[in-house]
Amino acid sequence: MQRWILPVVFAVSVGMAVYWTTDTHDEPSLPPEPVVVAPVAPPPPKVHTVLHTIAKGETLGTILQNVGLNANKLREIALPVYDLAKLHSGRTLTFKVLEGESIPHMVTYPLNEDNTVTLVREGEQWTAHMETIEYTSVESIREFTVESTFWGAATAAGLRAADIARLATVFEFDVDFNTELRAGAQVRMVVEELYNEGSMVKLGRPLAVKFQNKGEEYVAIHHESDNGDTGYYDFKGASRKKAFLRSPLTFSRISSGFNPKRFHPVLKKRRPHYGTDFAAPTGTPVRASGSGTVTKAGRNGGHGNFVKIDHAGPYASSYSHLHRIKVKRGQKVKQGQVIGTVGTTGLSTGPHLHYQFWKNGKFVDPMKIKLPRNETLPSNEMVTFTANRDTWFDFLEGVTPEVAMSEQ
Repeated sequence: MQRWILPVVFAVSVGMAVYWTTDTHDEPSLPPEPVVVAPVAPPPPKVHTVLHTIAKGETLGTILQNVGLNANKLREIALPVYDLAKLHSGRTLTFKVLEGESIPHMVTYPLNEDNTVTLVREGEQWTAHMETIEYTSVESIREFTVESTFWGAATAAGLRAADIARLATVFEFDVDFNTELRAGAQVRMVVEELYNEGSMVKLGRPLAVKFQNKGEEYVAIHHESDNGDTGYYDFKGASRKKAFLRSPLTFSRISSGFNPKRFHPVLKKRRPHYGTDFAAPTGTPVRASGSGTVTKAGRNGGHGNFVKIDHAGPYASSYSHLHRIKVKRGQKVKQGQVIGTVGTTGLSTGPHLHYQFWKNGKFVDPMKIKLPRNETLPSNEMVTFTANRDTWFDFLEGVTPEVAMSEQ
């Protein structure tokens, strides 16, 4: 009996193996999934950047000819946006050239830190547009006290050169920042902080400013009129702008004041000094202190290159020792317009501006005379002006703009 047990067991085992194997293959096998290979996009062509810093005297035609572009064609295309013939030396033209091509497909020219003229070529067609940086504005406080120089104190408070010049312009009708600032002068202001992509880039307009100097306090409130004009006004809505600038130069120093008994450094004798001398480097722009008509423009003896302007009413002003004259006799000029540059022509020991001022045909000290003030805001604009003024002054006193607005 033991002889057949093993074969039987073996046979049963084989039969089961065959059964299970056969049962497994009863299910039809599925065909393999097809492999889909996505087409590989060719890499974008490389772009080469060519920078060209505009040299003094270079023209658009010369620059574009060197990169294979037609200056007349591109100027015509860009003209609705900007006249490219008015290039400024020192700025940089940027050319973008696709790999494999010899002619640029993009040209950019910066007008300023916020605006760039851009020309783009698609095939043979060019288009032009202005690219402008969009900022988010947040109101903030800046303050500083002058210890030695206004410039140094303002810089330490985070103001750039452009911010300092703008602040000086706000009060240029009341204070000559070249000569009349004293140690201890204080500035506290609400000013825009301008953000781009989450980062603070620069300061914008001063919105409200308190300025104290020599025991006097000046207030300036920014206001935009219904017609879009902007300006600065005092607390009661009177314009800070006057008929005359206190100084024809933005930043300099007085080297000699109004003095009827002054000893002349060249003639070596006493000779009246009916004006104010501002020391400044040759080439410094000289501005018309007020609007008017040029009555003289040319050489005038010891005054050297000389410009005289007749203003409305009983006033006149003159500008001596100029390096260059940029106006002509009979020309109408506006307040702040550049009429020439500082020089040392005529009887002069060094580059400076000799500035004279007349009232009713008589010399007066331009640094001391009380100048006429412009008009106040009309009553229909005082509501908006007053609301902004009160909000910003609450902010200056430590109340946030949101709280100040909710209390009105």
